[in-house]
Amino acid sequence: MSIESFIPANISYPLLWFLDLNLGTMLKLVHNIDEVIVSETDKKMLRTLNKERVIYISNHPSTKEPPIAFLVGNLMGSRFKYMASREVFDWGNGMVGKAIRSIGAYSIIAGSADRESLKATREILASERGKLVLFPEGEPTGAENDNLLPFQSGVTQLGFWGFEDALKKDPNAEIQILTTFVKYRMSAIFTDNQRDVDRSLERMEKFYGLSKNGLTLLERIFAIGGRLMESKEKEFGIPVEHNEDFDYRIGRLRHYILDMVAEKAKLKRYKKEDNAIDKLRYVLSQFELVSVGTADPKGELPSKEITKWGRDICQKVYDFITIKGDYLAKLPSAERIYEWIYRFEAEIFGSTSPRSTKAYISFAEPIKLSTYFKEYKSSKNKKEIVDNLTLKLRNTMQEMLDADITRSQILFPNDYRF
Repeated sequence: MSIESFIPANISYPLLWFLDLNLGTMLKLVHNIDEVIVSETDKKMLRTLNKERVIYISNHPSTKEPPIAFLVGNLMGSRFKYMASREVFDWGNGMVGKAIRSIGAYSIIAGSADRESLKATREILASERGKLVLFPEGEPTGAENDNLLPFQSGVTQLGFWGFEDALKKDPNAEIQILTTFVKYRMSAIFTDNQRDVDRSLERMEKFYGLSKNGLTLLERIFAIGGRLMESKEKEFGIPVEHNEDFDYRIGRLRHYILDMVAEKAKLKRYKKEDNAIDKLRYVLSQFELVSVGTADPKGELPSKEITKWGRDICQKVYDFITIKGDYLAKLPSAERIYEWIYRFEAEIFGSTSPRSTKAYISFAEPIKLSTYFKEYKSSKNKKEIVDNLTLKLRNTMQEMLDADITRSQILFPNDYRF
């Protein structure tokens, strides 16, 4: 059976209209988001972009950002197109693919020269009022709302290529990059969050036979994390020395898993010296090539059996890809605590349920690609121009993230002991 490598968007206006009317309900049912908050000033700014070509970029800590982008498109009075990982279109026996194609998503195969996807991207950006949603953190999602993964420079490069094509149609063309930051905050009041966190930790403590008596919140969380770590170290046969700290052990665990998977899958271009995020991106890109039936004349790709095994194992790396002890210790806010609870519940009990949140969206001043295009076009080192603009975009989003963190509050202040 042949597998379709590129899947184009296939807009369904009845579905778009249904989502226009019911998006709030869908966000609540699927993601437990009570409200999406955008300032009146930003709403006014968004409407000014209605007739412009726009690349919408956003942080991507979860699966909630694409529907958030759909809502932003509504506020702009526009329809967005979305680039999505090819394998997502096969989820749910293809039902997910049919749904996201209908709202404007098309496929990209990471780690390959996906010419059809590139062509579709350039056509979108060159078209009048073309608007495209891209997530420069790519996959995997970061899972930490107060952290950013390194940006992939392909986002900026696509912008320049699309701008080149737009100028061929219209010498006065412009493409604007709209940098967006989405922050999720718990909807419940502090006391309700405190009770729920306590109950959630108690359930995991009971599983491991731990006591909370006399411990602070952080001590309880790290005790549970330590037991979870021990089980994973035992599962993968990792020897442990005495007095090794939490961050060292979790870093070793994710690298060990990735190196083991790459070795068993015989991935020839895998680099052990890379950071865990780049390792995981590469491994998953190779598995995706297998899952969509990419031709492999040189025999470099793993088998379907190894791919299925490897993807299941890599889920553990997803859960621990960016987790660090000081992230929580520096600011044990309700939002950060729940990020850890969700990971722990998923690993210990096999599932977790997101608590209700509100999504706050903020925007930086749009960047005009024309400002950088002349230098890009004349440069002998175009990669440097692309990388510099990519870094600028990431720094802009980081500044937005840092400003938002100042509004976070510690859930259990004054070193509260249970």
